[in-house]
Amino acid sequence: MRLHARVARVRAEDKRLELDSGEQLPFDHLVFATGAVPRSLKVPGEDLPGIFHLRNLTDALRIKNFLAEGKCKRALLVGAGFVSLEMCEAFRRLGLSTTLVHRGELPMGRLDEEFGKKILAELGKNEVKFIPKATVENFESKSGGGILVETSNGPLETELVLLGVGVLPEVSLAAEAGISLGPTGAIAVDDHMRTNLDFIYSAGDCCESYHRISGKPVHYPLGDIANKQGRVAGANIGGQNLIFPGIVGSNCFKVFDLEVASTGLTEREAKEAGFDATSVTIRGVSKPHGYPGAQKLWLGMVADKDSGRLLGAQGVGGDGVVSRINILAAVLTAGLSIQELAYLDLAYAPPFSGSWDPIHIAAQQLLK
Repeated sequence: MRLHARVARVRAEDKRLELDSGEQLPFDHLVFATGAVPRSLKVPGEDLPGIFHLRNLTDALRIKNFLAEGKCKRALLVGAGFVSLEMCEAFRRLGLSTTLVHRGELPMGRLDEEFGKKILAELGKNEVKFIPKATVENFESKSGGGILVETSNGPLETELVLLGVGVLPEVSLAAEAGISLGPTGAIAVDDHMRTNLDFIYSAGDCCESYHRISGKPVHYPLGDIANKQGRVAGANIGGQNLIFPGIVGSNCFKVFDLEVASTGLTEREAKEAGFDATSVTIRGVSKPHGYPGAQKLWLGMVADKDSGRLLGAQGVGGDGVVSRINILAAVLTAGLSIQELAYLDLAYAPPFSGSWDPIHIAAQQLLK
């Protein structure tokens, strides 16, 4: 283990690393696990005190220390993805006035409009101000303290800014070493996590994954995928023969009292991948109406008209959304049809679901 050490160059042809100290280290196998870096807005003032990314533990500690000084009353978040939406809840629970600036019309723009509207309503219910169709143009320090944020919709004032506009794979070192990048800009790997050089592997947020539904390489920088890829790469270097079978694109997060989750392809993504796709969205309940604690949920499904195969699903609601999306992720992996899904033998008892689960109801609506 070499701490506080940086690799200056990878000499793949000599199987040797060069550290910035000048020391050289030989290797038989090499793994690029360089992760991803926060995407920059590339606007003036982005490096001012009080402006943060949240990518790792150090970032989190810096934010906590800044808040502990007690001078922060307002937080402004840029971008409406996973990190920003979850941090809205964290800031509101700390009593901060919270504003979210987003270039799109609704949060989580990848999801269907109806789901974005549910998230927006939850933000409003918890007094998060949402400013759509706005971009940040400049940051300036105020003479009396705080930050002036110039946006396309006018100026905003705050003490803390969190930039959550996505990440980019950290591939500069790999590219310089002659490692091939895929169409997403991340490192291209095979199902053993090997790069174009069979003694060099890659795993985690810096490399691509194979999407089992679209059949195309994708960049999904999520922790569970990184863990699985790392295990496969390590096992194969150690002499085993493990395959990483790819992903179906499952993810989930929480916004105040809402569960939000999706798996597979949206209808738009499915059509772009060449499917003759159609979709339905139903409103259901997490438990039978008469059972205490039943909460509304919305479940959407996408299928291929030609084959009847499930292509994707998304859901939002107060309870039970993530567990249902996980079921549908397994259905996607198994390649089941909507006909099979419509009568899938799910465990039933009133504390958990109705005799016809929202999954069954959505599948039967899609069959029509």
